[in-house]
Amino acid sequence: MTGNELERGDSGDDAAPADLPARTRIRQAALELYAEYGEDRVSMRRVASEVGVTIGLIQHHFGTKEGLRRAVDAVVVDSVVEALATVDHTGSPTEVVAARDAAVRRMLEKNPVIVKYLNRALLEPGGRGAPLLEAVVDLTTREVEGLRTGGLASTRSSDKVQVVRTLMGQVGELFLEPVVAGIWAHIGGDPEQCPTIRISVEGT
Repeated sequence: MTGNELERGDSGDDAAPADLPARTRIRQAALELYAEYGEDRVSMRRVASEVGVTIGLIQHHFGTKEGLRRAVDAVVVDSVVEALATVDHTGSPTEVVAARDAAVRRMLEKNPVIVKYLNRALLEPGGRGAPLLEAVVDLTTREVEGLRTGGLASTRSSDKVQVVRTLMGQVGELFLEPVVAGIWAHIGGDPEQCPTIRISVEGT
């Protein structure tokens, strides 16, 4: 499932070009609010107030709160797709995979609100991140299959293990970095010397 597929059905028809600025502002405000407070604590009225529009305009663009959440999820998926599109697929399979992981990590590091939203959606108890998780896993599965078919990724492990390894390499460490930073600060460690994380996924 792509970002566009996630968002499809939120308002019935594609938005007219003149409507895109308001639509984009609404979606961005929802992303930031959901990341900060969690979707359950943010009403459509709160989003409307943040953007300075009416609830009716949000309903026009996205239909329901569920439609708005799908649109926010689409921002995340599309950001990953755009990051991967910047990678030059030259070099060895190891170099290509490393470059793709690095591109996604750079995107996430530049967009901490996306990391925060992913954390809330996927890791918080009671989070409603199943559709987002499915979309990200589906995207990664297609990418891994394409790389393996094109000889740009190792086939020494199964494709399923490779999907997990890819996702952990791209987002797993970023998820855990705040935890490590918190532990380090609590024990009085120098922030400049905070340990880094490397996740190893074992499997064949």
